[in-house]
This record gives sequence, structure tokens and C-alpha cells, in this order.
Amino acid sequence: MPDDPKPIAERRIWEFQALRDMLVIAGILGLLWLGARLSFITAPLLAGLGLAYLFEPVIAWLCARVPRMTRLRSVLALVAGVAVTGALMLALIVPPLVRQIASLAENHERYLTSARTWATAEQRPVWLRERVVQLDPLLAQLGFAKAKARLEAAEAEAAPAQAAPATAGGLDEARVRALVREELAGRPSGGDGGDLASRVQTAVKAVASGVAAVVGSIFSVVLFVVLTAITAVACMLRWPELLQFGGSLIPDHLRGRVLPLIGRMDATVSSFIRGRLTVAAIVGCIYATGWTIVGVPYGLVLGLVVGACSVVPYLAAIGLPAAWGLLALSLMAHPEQGGWYVSTGADGALAITWWMVLVLPWSINFIAQSMEDYVLNPLIQGKATELHPVLIMLAVLAGGSLAGLYGMLLAVPVAACLKILMVAEVMPRLRRWAGAEAPQA
Repeated sequence: MPDDPKPIAERRIWEFQALRDMLVIAGILGLLWLGARLSFITAPLLAGLGLAYLFEPVIAWLCARVPRMTRLRSVLALVAGVAVTGALMLALIVPPLVRQIASLAENHERYLTSARTWATAEQRPVWLRERVVQLDPLLAQLGFAKAKARLEAAEAEAAPAQAAPATAGGLDEARVRALVREELAGRPSGGDGGDLASRVQTAVKAVASGVAAVVGSIFSVVLFVVLTAITAVACMLRWPELLQFGGSLIPDHLRGRVLPLIGRMDATVSSFIRGRLTVAAIVGCIYATGWTIVGVPYGLVLGLVVGACSVVPYLAAIGLPAAWGLLALSLMAHPEQGGWYVSTGADGALAITWWMVLVLPWSINFIAQSMEDYVLNPLIQGKATELHPVLIMLAVLAGGSLAGLYGMLLAVPVAACLKILMVAEVMPRLRRWAGAEAPQA
């Protein structure tokens, strides 16, 4: 910029810095809006770009360590390895996973009924029985058939009986005639044939719409996977060119300040994301294996879900209450299959050993959390984000309140980048503005 800028009267409209900044911000917001409107295209493109970013260190390591390994060969080797690993995992995990999900879908009503029967027994406290009965409307809203049937039966019993109008013949003749007229008015003129044809037409339309919805969903999933894979491979092959193009967009007089900041942010974000994914995979295997060994129902499904949730810091805490709940419901529904959780009393009746129900799933959770906190995180992630645990928790809560699950996923990397920006740019300017000496780098 020149030392003596032009007078305001001689400037053109695009020479005002504030106006240029507003146009840039408006352009960014417009691109975000357009990307949201075209999410069926932008979502797989962003997913492919993210996969290329995650696997770039692997490709760089293969090119540097393996002789005669070009970028094309390393990408092909990586794709083949991911495909083989995915096929093996699908073959080993999907069959028991499907069986457990189908069993849970089949037995969930029985579990809830057994738990309600146990909680509403006469020997239970009055406050517990009242609270359980109050849950029926909520369960009915969630679609549980038995809870809905109980609620309807209770409403029918509570409703006052309506006395039939007293007539000489025992029936209200005017009411009967009105019902006959309504029935005749609603019947189509074509007789039974027209009624049958309309029913067949309605059924065909319902089946066709269902088939179209299923085919559309399958097509959307396949299209997303194909576009993501093609974008990921293309970005992996051209990653150096993409970095060079992105660097060329930075003005020359700002590169000395911007590139080091981007490098620090990249190191922080890449370490956190890759580290969290690796830790989540290991912790998920620990949960799934351990809870299956100690007899938690659907331990494989629950362990993998908790492992996926552990990508977000502190979200894996939902696993232990879920394990306790599933184990308790299973024991109340099938006490004869309780194994070491059930003992036989002096009268020959089966009794649940509740302290084991609490301790055994907790022990698996303790082992997994200890491995994550004291072994996996220091070894794999180190101090990638350089954020205090309290700040990480606050960032996750703020991200969840603003943008739901996506906000929770992005909260920690965004907070870490903001911290780098604050320390490197904002704080020195505030110190200079306040008259204090800038800290030494």
C-alpha cells in the first residue's frame, strides 16, 4: 500500500477496503448457502476431500519409504488395502451385528414389559410404581405397541359409560337412519366392483410409492459412496497441486504470517482428527469385546456404537448406563439365562445379583477409559490441541448447542484453531494497543 493514499474524492468504489471486505464476506456466505442448497453434490465432495486429507500422511510415508513407489502406486495400494480390510471386517462383524440388531428389535417390547412388571410389583415402593405408570404416555408416543394398548385400556376404563337413549324399541331410529344414509352416501356408485377397483388402485399406489422410496434411498447411498470414492482418489492423486493452488491464493505480503499459522492449525487439526479416529476404533473394540465377555446383551452393537461416540470427547459416557440398562432388562425378562448374574435362593427361586450387574460392566468401562486416558491419548494424540480439559468440555457443549452433532465433532478443532489465532495475532495487537511490549516469539 502506498504511504499517501488517494483522497476519498478520487477513489473508485472498489478501492475502499471496508467495501472489499464486505464483498468477500458476502461471497463466502453466498458460497456456503449455495453449498447447502446443493448438498447432494457438495456433501460427497467434502467427504472425499476429508478422506484425502486424512490419508495423506500414509501416502507420503509410502512414497518416502518404499522404493519405486510413486503417488499413483501408493494411492492404488491404499485403496486396495482399505477395500480388503473393509471386506474382512464386514464378513466378520456384520453377521453377528445383524443378528443382535434383529434380536433387539424382536425382544424390545418383552424387555420393557418385564421391566414394568418388575417395577410395579406390590413389594416395590409406591413412588417407583407411580413413576413407572407415568411413563406409559411417553412410551406410547415413541411407538411401543404394548404401552399404547395399556394407555388406551386405561382411558377406556376411566371414561364414563354412556347410557343408550331409551326408546320403545331399544334403539334410536333417527340415529340408525342417519348412519344408513351416511353409509349409502359414502359407497361408490359402481357397487362392489368399483369399491374393489378403488382398493386395488390404492394398494398399487402404496406399493409403488414404497418401492420408489426404497429404490431412491439405495440410489442416493450408492451415488454418495461412488462420488466420495472418486473425489477422494482424485484429491489423493493431485494433493500437492491442490496445496500449491491454495498457497497461490494467499497474497505475497501475507505469506510470511499466514503460512506458519496454517501450518500450526493443520498440525493441530490433523493430529486431533486422526488421533481421535484411531483411539475411537481401539476403544470400540475394547468395549465390544469386554461387554460381550461379561455377558452384556448386544455387547457388540453397544461397544461399536460407544466407540463411534468416543470420537466426540466425553460422549462415550453414555455407554455404561446403556450397558447397565440392557443387562438389567435382559435379566428381568430371562432370569433363567442370567448365568453368573443369577443365583438360586433357599426357596428355589432365582434371584438377580445386582452388585455384579453394576460391577462387571463398570470394570470394562474402567479398563477402556483408563486405556484411553493414560495410554492411547498420550501415545497417539499427545497434546495435539493444547487445550485444557475444561475448555474441551465447554467447547463440546457449545458446539452441540449451536450445531448439534456436527458442532460437537468440529468444536475441539475449531477451538484449537481459534486459540492459535488468538495467541499469534489478536493478543499481540491488543498488547500493542494497550501500550505493552509484545511477547517474544
